[in-house]
Amino acid sequence: MIPDLEPPDGLLPNHSVNLGGGYVLLRARDRYSYHPSEAELRLISRFLDAPVPKFKRWARLRLPNGQVARCAWKETLKPAEKVRMARNIKVTINDRSEIAEVLYYAQLAVKLEYNEDGVYRFITVAMVSVYSRPDPELLQKSSQTVWSCQHHGDQALQLVSMKSIHSVVAMVPHRPVLPSGVEEDRFFLLEKPGLGLLTVDEETEDEGDGDE
Repeated sequence: MIPDLEPPDGLLPNHSVNLGGGYVLLRARDRYSYHPSEAELRLISRFLDAPVPKFKRWARLRLPNGQVARCAWKETLKPAEKVRMARNIKVTINDRSEIAEVLYYAQLAVKLEYNEDGVYRFITVAMVSVYSRPDPELLQKSSQTVWSCQHHGDQALQLVSMKSIHSVVAMVPHRPVLPSGVEEDRFFLLEKPGLGLLTVDEETEDEGDGDE
């Protein structure tokens, strides 16, 4: 290749936001301000210890390991054949590793303390729904290999810092018979190298979503 035409190292997609530490916000993004639910408003206000500012949702977050975590906001709008199911993550909450589904990402404007000039900084967060802890009996009987959880939707909402997100994981639906004899719909954890890695074609396709 001609050196002058080679892409520079670390080139980021158009309209992305480099958050530092290997984290990058990627589009799509809301065209207009998002209106959170009452439950989301309470979580955001408590997280900021301040009134909830206007914000727009973002669809994807590139992680330091190269994976791209997606979100339910965009994935649930796509036809089944185009869904990549990379919206489940491993995240640290209250010093404990949890598995969660990402609803969306956002940058929240917070006014700097002791500042009279109206200067703000942005805090990048993810609204997530945390899966239950794994069934302890099933985990024990499987020699710690079957991490089987329940999904509680809006009843398990949490707001987390983007830098508490570590990796993309798969949560595979299954209907086990638990040691207690109960049969129920659950999800089991699957971690494997390469899950959530972004190809050039996928990145170009997703960039085309733009603001919505």
